Amino acid sequence: MSKKNKTLVIQILFSIVIISVFISPVLIQAQSTLNPNPGTSNPSSNNGVITIKNPFKENSIEGLIKVIVNDILMPIGGVIAVVMIIFAGFLYVTARGNENQIKKAHQALTWAVIGAAILLGAWVISEAIQATINSLKTGN
Repeated sequence: MSKKNKTLVIQILFSIVIISVFISPVLIQAQSTLNPNPGTSNPSSNNGVITIKNPFKENSIEGLIKVIVNDILMPIGGVIAVVMIIFAGFLYVTARGNENQIKKAHQALTWAVIGAAILLGAWVISEAIQATINSLKTGN
C-alpha cells in the first residue's frame, strides 16, 4: 500500500470517527417519549400530546427583539469579533517584517475592534431604549 493510499485510509477513518462522535448523541436524543400504552398513566408522555415551547420568552414585540439581540446577535457577533481579532494577530505573526502585510494586519485589527465596539454600542443602546420604555410604562 502506497503512502498516498495510507493517508487516504487514515483520513477516511478519522472522518468516520468524527462523524460518529457528532451523530451518536443526536440518535440517542431521538428516542420517543410518547407513552406506548395509551391505557396506562405515564406522566412523562403528557397523554400523547406533544407541546412545543415558545422560544420567545414573552409573547410581545419587546420579547422578540430582546431574544433576537441577546440570544442571537450578541453571541454570534461576539464570536465573530474574537475570531477576527485572532485572525489579525495571525496576520501580524505571519507578516515577518513585510510593511504591506503589517499594514493589512493593522487594518484588520482596527476593523475588528471597531466591529466589536459597534456590537457593544448597539447592545447598550437597545438596553437604554428598553429601560426608557419600561420606565414610561410604569409612569416613574
